Amino acid sequence: MIANPDSVFAISFERLKLDSLPQALSKFKSIQKLDLSKNKLTHLPDFIKDFENLTELNLDKNKFVNFPLQICSMKSLEKLIVSRNEFIKIPECIQYLTELNYLDLSDTPVGSFPEAFVLMPKLTTLSLHGLAYPPSFQSRWKERLPWMRIEFDAPCHCME
Repeated sequence: MIANPDSVFAISFERLKLDSLPQALSKFKSIQKLDLSKNKLTHLPDFIKDFENLTELNLDKNKFVNFPLQICSMKSLEKLIVSRNEFIKIPECIQYLTELNYLDLSDTPVGSFPEAFVLMPKLTTLSLHGLAYPPSFQSRWKERLPWMRIEFDAPCHCME
């Protein structure tokens, strides 16, 4: 028996060593949770923007060297995990994720944050574990985003 794509709400491709997503995934327009963690993905296909009901996306431990811009079109996203990737910048378009309340960037070498975070009052948790940020950087962002719980590791004095 083959599942009707309209009746599937969660899909996991965790640990499949994928370097691209199968085109057949594009048929599953009703999915709400998509786990693509622990693969070898470097980009996302454009059809991922068509997942209008997607509330959770897990891209942990892939090979992204740039933040996937397709994510910025996913207005229903509430939880985004992009930890353990290789990109260093978050684009300003992240502000279009108006429902996003949890963002995990742990162990991803992001060196600066977009001003767009100030425009995201629903973003209540930002996880930055595994990264060494100086005290001035940590205090500046905690002051700018007082509604947000920013999870830093202990500060380092390495960049001051």
